Amino acid sequence: MTVRGIGEIAMHNTDVLRVKAAYVKAPFQVTYREIDLDPPAPDEALLDVLATGICGHDMEIATLLAREPTPFGHEICARVRAVGPGVTHIKAGDQVVLESSSFCGLCADCRNGRADLCRNLVSFWGRPAMGFSPAMLSPARCAVPAEGLDPAVASLAEPCGVALDMVKLSEVGMSDRVLVVGAGAIGLMAAAIIRRRTCGKVVVVDSNPGRLTLARGLGADEVFSRHEVALGELGKQFGGFHKVLVTAPPGVLNAALEAAAYGGIAVFIGFDWGDGGKVAIDTTAMHVGKKQLRASFASPAMYLPEAVELLRTGVVPGEKIVTHRMPLSRLAEALQKVRTDRQHTCKVAILPDELYRA
Repeated sequence: MTVRGIGEIAMHNTDVLRVKAAYVKAPFQVTYREIDLDPPAPDEALLDVLATGICGHDMEIATLLAREPTPFGHEICARVRAVGPGVTHIKAGDQVVLESSSFCGLCADCRNGRADLCRNLVSFWGRPAMGFSPAMLSPARCAVPAEGLDPAVASLAEPCGVALDMVKLSEVGMSDRVLVVGAGAIGLMAAAIIRRRTCGKVVVVDSNPGRLTLARGLGADEVFSRHEVALGELGKQFGGFHKVLVTAPPGVLNAALEAAAYGGIAVFIGFDWGDGGKVAIDTTAMHVGKKQLRASFASPAMYLPEAVELLRTGVVPGEKIVTHRMPLSRLAEALQKVRTDRQHTCKVAILPDELYRA
């Protein structure tokens, strides 16, 4: 079987699947390599990729981290082509989403009910074909059933799990006032989930007017431009926020803590791979204010079955967050769009060329 073009899949003998997988080298040099995929080994799955979202971490890889050509793409919805021996929870033909890494289930942390602390991770990272490819191999453990969802929407399951981790870690109560700083896809999904968890005010801050419009559509009571308001002053205006969720760079953490109420909790996921990741915190103000700062790091990936249901029921309206769909052959263009057109772009889903419809 052969499908022409960048999304080419060729079965050149009865055992090996040949695909053209995307690789990136910083800064933003996208190439395609022919990769042979063997039949799935025990506990593996061979997957036909249906859609893969461009993540902020993909942009970090393309901007800085990929010193050599590197396969990438981890927000994945796929259809199972075949499974190896020992795989029982999925079968050929099933639509699935992938955990970017999965807990082992065997270590002391997993057995003690803290799978979120597992470091014996199972993952498809580092394999020669990842999400920006027409097909890939993955540990079957990473696959979570996701039938009945549009693949581009389903590819939001992994970042939705990140949003869920933030919300759960922040312990949003039923009447809490909540501030979300940063209205990217994760911040927007967190706001949508929080809207269902509290009758208190939900406020979103971002520098992008288009993202703020999206936040209003997802249930935010108030939205503010980061250029026009100081977070500390915003906290005073609303009587302090019981919970603050930060998906912006770490430099805003002091201001976020200032916006928190007495006894408030701030949760953050923002990265900075340079000196911007080092932030001086006023611990005295935290101490006398009984405030907490918590780091959310969704590795291993958690809560994907719950994320799938949130997307399926429309609690998280994925069709509003996926603003663009583009073919794999235009991946370089898609990366530049995410980089330069934040006003009109939220989540870009990449589809194999044979599935793309302009």
